[in-house]
Amino acid sequence: MALAVAEDNLKAWHSPESRPDFIHDLIHGVDRYNPTNLPFMEDYLAAQVKKGQYDLFANLAILKLYQFNPHYSNPDVIINVLVKALASSVSRPDFNLCLEMLREPFSIVQDSESDDETFIILMPFLQQLHQLIQTCQFTAFWDEINGSSQTANILRERFLSQQVSPLDSFRRIFSISIASCFRRISVHQLSRWLNLQDGEVSDWCQKVEWTIEGQDVIIPQNGQNDVKASIVRESVSLNQLTKLISAAAY
Repeated sequence: MALAVAEDNLKAWHSPESRPDFIHDLIHGVDRYNPTNLPFMEDYLAAQVKKGQYDLFANLAILKLYQFNPHYSNPDVIINVLVKALASSVSRPDFNLCLEMLREPFSIVQDSESDDETFIILMPFLQQLHQLIQTCQFTAFWDEINGSSQTANILRERFLSQQVSPLDSFRRIFSISIASCFRRISVHQLSRWLNLQDGEVSDWCQKVEWTIEGQDVIIPQNGQNDVKASIVRESVSLNQLTKLISAAAY
């Protein structure tokens, strides 16, 4: 696992290396709006789920095709798109971008001619989880996703079970958020935020290249958690000051 540090550029976000060339051509060409390409796009999403990969713009292309061709809408595919977006970042707009391309859940289910109401049940729950992630309420997030509610059970059993280490995906984005704010944090607090037992924290820290000193976890400097005070000096010449005062007089 890579360091728990946010990407400095958007290249991997816009064009991930895992994207096949033919998919790249599809989503950047006129065939982007050809509904006959939907099976290829949906198969690519299934590959993302199985391999633990993520391609936002390819997934948005699926939702765009569903917009133009409502009768092709597949609620299970949409849930997988939203789950991938949910686990992609604490602060990026991925989930909202996907959400804005969707119609009312009831309309989507009706267009798909399905009697399964799972989609209608899960949508508010996914939005609730997204709100908890965005506001960094990590402990509350784990309480909800690990809870015994009908929605939590459906999400875990039908969708998260298909993913590669889905909970670790959430732990990684939480770690990135934590690393942007802290240089030192207690093992106990970190275990609560990442839903780990105290004994599991050491293994996780090793994965993200953090170290443990006593009861604290030490996070390396990364440009965001090592803010230093600076003094900004600005010099204004007398001529500039005279012009400023003259302008203010009017």
